[in-house]
Amino acid sequence: MNKEQLKIKRLLTPTQEDYLETIYALTKKDPVTRNKDIADNLGVRRATVTRAVKALAKKGLLDHETHGYITLTEFGRTIALDISSRHKLFRHFFKDILELDEKEADKIACKVEHLISGEALEKFRDLVEKIDNCVYKCGNEIETGTEGKKK
Repeated sequence: MNKEQLKIKRLLTPTQEDYLETIYALTKKDPVTRNKDIADNLGVRRATVTRAVKALAKKGLLDHETHGYITLTEFGRTIALDISSRHKLFRHFFKDILELDEKEADKIACKVEHLISGEALEKFRDLVEKIDNCVYKCGNEIETGTEGKKK
């Protein structure tokens, strides 16, 4: 990414990131999507989607035709993939490691994915990887607390 793209990425709002993540998920099934699909997925009105799509297109993150198809640009896809990857990491942590209910884990992951980046994200990713490796090597038996009980 060049300097201008990095600046655009840094200035994205959590809502704009959610739009990119949703469009990315929808275009994994079909190469294009429509306002209606995005609105249905996010639970918002089509007019709201139209405004968001125009703003994201202006930033060079997606292409759209008026009343037509929406696709991510290469730049938009790169950012959306990063957002999706963060979401999966946090959902995995909350659902599989902390054993929260799937809906709650997904809800929290969606909030946290917008807050953590850079070095903190890398250190968190390393921590999750270490936990995963330990669970795999230890056969799911992790010591809990000072009582020495197995979980």
